[in-house]
Amino acid sequence: MTISLYLFAGTLHNGFAFGEGGDAKGEAAEGGSTMVMLNGVMLPRSGLLSSDFSEMRIAVMDVADALALPSRWDADNRVLWLGNPTSGSLAGVKKPRAGAAVIMLDGKPLPTAVDPLLIDPNGMPVSGTETLIGSNVMAVADELAKELGMTYQYDAGNHRISLLTSAAKEQFESEEAAVRDVLESKGMEPHIAADGTKEFTLTAELHDWAPVNGVLTTAWTFNGQAPGPTIRVTEGDKVRITFVNNLNEPSTIHWHGLHLPNAMDGIPDVTQKAVQPGQSFVYEFTASHPGTFMYHPHYDDMKQIGGGMYGAFIIDPKTAPPKAPQAGELSDNMTFDHDYTMLLAGFRINNAVEDEPDYFTINGRSYPDTPPIRMKVGETARVRLINIDTAEVHTMHLHGIDFQVIARNGHAVPYPETMNTVMLGPGETVDIAFRADSPGDWMLHCHILDHTMNGGDHATMGAEMGGLMTLVKVTE
Repeated sequence: MTISLYLFAGTLHNGFAFGEGGDAKGEAAEGGSTMVMLNGVMLPRSGLLSSDFSEMRIAVMDVADALALPSRWDADNRVLWLGNPTSGSLAGVKKPRAGAAVIMLDGKPLPTAVDPLLIDPNGMPVSGTETLIGSNVMAVADELAKELGMTYQYDAGNHRISLLTSAAKEQFESEEAAVRDVLESKGMEPHIAADGTKEFTLTAELHDWAPVNGVLTTAWTFNGQAPGPTIRVTEGDKVRITFVNNLNEPSTIHWHGLHLPNAMDGIPDVTQKAVQPGQSFVYEFTASHPGTFMYHPHYDDMKQIGGGMYGAFIIDPKTAPPKAPQAGELSDNMTFDHDYTMLLAGFRINNAVEDEPDYFTINGRSYPDTPPIRMKVGETARVRLINIDTAEVHTMHLHGIDFQVIARNGHAVPYPETMNTVMLGPGETVDIAFRADSPGDWMLHCHILDHTMNGGDHATMGAEMGGLMTLVKVTE
């Protein structure tokens, strides 16, 4: 059944109702209108609800644009061609009534009911024979999602339609091993040269990334992951890293906190020329001193670092320190049962580069999809906290268990300090250590509380925890 009356909160005009100011685009969440999310990205136009609340319709062109589907609007025949718009024929295609529109996908008509929305030059709906604007062809949301191979969910309480492609789910699942390796401080496997030099390759490229299940973005990555793979070597190792730039703009790599030759510092037009697209550069140095460090570009920093181009660089001491005792204070000069790394940053999914991230992340993931830390009672852990955020301060707080700050910015502290909350500015690293002395699921999170919500202003009224948060799961 096709229904011709659709509602926005606001004043009714010619069978349609709109939000404040008569905005036909329907700013999401304004006046109770329904925002439409595709893989976590908010589409320009809101959904339209039928008068009997039985159907929700969405702008087909918004969906096509988000999926990068070629499209063409045929105003004479009132046909929206998607996919291969030159294939197929309208012969035999029946419309439910005169004036209705049809969607053709790869030359075949979609069975979903559609209606065009006529608007005048001021953006208001009109009746009559004015030129139809293809971007305002509306289709039944759940039917369109099914035809395009997406899952559909309507959250009436939060005025939100969520569409999810199979590609977003597959991307999320494909990241699991890389995310876990970074958390567990597992270094990428080097090639060992004849002279013993440890050789690595880091390739900068744009790549899909899912910071949380159901949200898909294009990240700036090293080796297709955000953060990039951990580089882990031993004090005194000779290191050779080939940087390959597959981006569409120049870049470099800066080795943050390392002591190395000036020519290897990675500063464009200061210590080297920026590495152009399609070119490479080889960094060579000796791992100077043990500690927790990071690497990141120093070109177009807000976009490249803010988009995911960063990683951990860990240098282990040449001589392994003794195992941490079963009781007493912990310090940097110890070997722990577990060694974890957490890079604190964020993605801007629906926010501009100059805005605060709307998905704060630990190792590229937002809670509830951050992997937990798992320990047994009595075990010890070092957690290497790295704040690679471009502008944000983070205060990391652990529930139920005190920890000792054992190192800052790549150097052991002379006197470990017992705390439950520690602050990190942008570019700082702090190593904490603790003993799991109480069973349970203990929260570890940033105590700047808008860093613990996914989606920023688009979060579900702050009811769901997200962002910079994980669990320390301690079992007997």
